[in-house]
Amino acid sequence: MLPNQMSLKGRFRSIWTSLLLSVPTDFADRLEELTKIVFTDSLNNLRLVDDLELTVVAIAIGAYWHQDLQQVRTRLLDLQSQNPIDIEEMVLAYVIALACRYELKPKSFISQICYDFEKRRSLSSDPQSQADCLAKLRLTQKYVDQGVSAITAHQGKQGLSGGIYSSLYYFLSTPHSWQIVSERAHHHHHLDRLDKSPSAEHLAHTQVLMQAGAIAAAYLGELGNTDKFAYEILSRGERLGDRLWCEWAGVFDVKLDS
Repeated sequence: MLPNQMSLKGRFRSIWTSLLLSVPTDFADRLEELTKIVFTDSLNNLRLVDDLELTVVAIAIGAYWHQDLQQVRTRLLDLQSQNPIDIEEMVLAYVIALACRYELKPKSFISQICYDFEKRRSLSSDPQSQADCLAKLRLTQKYVDQGVSAITAHQGKQGLSGGIYSSLYYFLSTPHSWQIVSERAHHHHHLDRLDKSPSAEHLAHTQVLMQAGAIAAAYLGELGNTDKFAYEILSRGERLGDRLWCEWAGVFDVKLDS
């Protein structure tokens, strides 16, 4: 086994373990189902019902197709006709893909993504949405560069609006530790002052936790000390990561298919 394959396998394990640690327990089976849909390339007629499902599919596409960013774009754009996938999901898939390619550089990622996306005119069904996204990404980078606190970064008209912008803020300001990124994202609901119902607030909070944790896991390839987490979740995350890696590498192991 090549060293880079082993490292990629560790990244896959870490991503899916992080996701399982972030989602409600009753969503775990759906997470596994969506992951399988991606690696079997069965995306035709797929309908995603909420932001958690959108997040899982974007992460899975970014990880599984990380070697070819054109394939990442094509699959997400194909899903747009039947799902509310937009440029934010494209950003998420890109950051996961770059991490799996060992090309994610936290200090220059936003500059890189803005440069790349500005050359492309059809990444969003709404051109204004694409322009707004790039502006918010640059604002995120500004807050990170200035060392702005999480509270300040989410206040007022110039505050980050959750989703991928908050997730990137948490990762880019502390990229050295999955545990710190996840802990900060866990407290995100205290900062989001938008008028939302309790269910919508919980959904938005979970999405940020999923995204921030998965990005850090993909970048670092490990979660650090996981002794406090349930063994069942950790082992399931490893199995899912292993299955994705085996499908990606073309390896078949009957034990993983049982």
